[in-house]
Amino acid sequence: ERTTLSEGPNRTLLIHGPVEFKRGWRRQKRHLFLFSDLLLVSNSKYRKTFKIKDKIPLNTMWMTDCDDTNAKRSLVLGWPTVNFTATFSSSEQKEQWRSSLRRYINLAKEKDHPKSIPLKIFTEDIENCACPISLTVTNSDTTNDIIEKSLPMLGINVSKGSKSDYQLWVSSGKKEAPFPLIGHEHPYGIKMSHLQATALLPHHLRGSTSPSTLQEPFLLEQPFPEMEGQFVLKPRCPLRGQEQKDAGQKTGEKKWPVVNWAFRRNPSTCQDNVCRALPSPEPGKLFGVSLKDVCPSDDLPSPLREMLFFLNQKGPLTEGIFRISASIRACGALKQKLNSGEKVNWDDESVLVVASVLKDFFRNIQESVFSSGLYCQWLAVIDEGNEEEKITGIQRLLDQLPKANVVLLRYLFGALHNIEQHSASNQMTAYNLSVCIAPSILWSSTSCSPGLENELTKKISLVQFVIKNCLKIFGKDI
Repeated sequence: ERTTLSEGPNRTLLIHGPVEFKRGWRRQKRHLFLFSDLLLVSNSKYRKTFKIKDKIPLNTMWMTDCDDTNAKRSLVLGWPTVNFTATFSSSEQKEQWRSSLRRYINLAKEKDHPKSIPLKIFTEDIENCACPISLTVTNSDTTNDIIEKSLPMLGINVSKGSKSDYQLWVSSGKKEAPFPLIGHEHPYGIKMSHLQATALLPHHLRGSTSPSTLQEPFLLEQPFPEMEGQFVLKPRCPLRGQEQKDAGQKTGEKKWPVVNWAFRRNPSTCQDNVCRALPSPEPGKLFGVSLKDVCPSDDLPSPLREMLFFLNQKGPLTEGIFRISASIRACGALKQKLNSGEKVNWDDESVLVVASVLKDFFRNIQESVFSSGLYCQWLAVIDEGNEEEKITGIQRLLDQLPKANVVLLRYLFGALHNIEQHSASNQMTAYNLSVCIAPSILWSSTSCSPGLENELTKKISLVQFVIKNCLKIFGKDI
């Protein structure tokens, strides 16, 4: 017997054997090979040869017990975009596979140094939670972990049993309803696989599930409301109005298996996703409201101005600012202080936390600070002739923005320019800064062209250009 994958100095075949995969009504005979770093799925043996169907790195897998009629012989196995019920020939074989998989999946995740991505969580049918929240998730966080992290940020007390009252769903961005996650999945892997499947990663980087290998980690922070792959937190017992709405849906609507949720390239609009009206702004509230409400007199409120001054002062001395993830709890605490109007002692705050909260503020500005109505024009300006023509084009667009937007951009790019001037020590060049900040400040609910990858490249180039030419664009007294 042979496969096309051989062992190597860092790869050992641990166990192999037949299995039946079931998804929905479809059943398939397969043969599994468990190596020390991956699971190989092949067809059943034919003429002593196995044809490889899937190679799944163990650090992307998850596993849980099965609750169907064959539970004694079955496990649920999943990796980012699919899940199967795997039924073995005996309960003893199932336990052998269960033990080996659990051990080596955990070892693989431990060896894979911690990685994290920002993830936006939308809510549905949760009172007083109209705005999405942003949190940082790691490659080892499960769906249940995400729920537990999200509840305090939504002002929901995490008491015994309350976590089980909520469920995380995944929306495909299409008209089909979102689908629930079981609880053992890894949203990090789901998001990374979705980015690859929807061509948000450059061609030469596809196949990687690690943002640390990417030169464009900004792709992980896409704030666009029209994006597929949204995560939606809902109560397990929906509101009466929602139950009636669900009951009225077409009975013939096509359903898809859990987790294998339409990782398909397809244009979508905001109305296909989780969109809702934001509540009236509260006095002193910064997040999730329009910039006009934040800056009623066209000047920045003290908390926002203090945050930018703090980053302008401390940022140049901080390695990896805007790139390195900060503590979720600390970010949530600072955001709550800012949103409630509580006085902040900036000397007690981490620079990385303040930078993360500032990005979150920009992501939540309605219509974006650059104005989504001018989105296509902003992308086009970077293609204009020489440096002087680009600067003129940028200044022309700035003249079309509300004064508060221009004031905020002036403060922001002043700080970014100052940080870039010290890139030899903080490692944040204009390019690196633009990679990290561009998705938060320049976005639109509609795409300008089919080439989304090209749009993202233009965004980086534009923000990088503004950082480098900040003094010429905004004036030397910035």
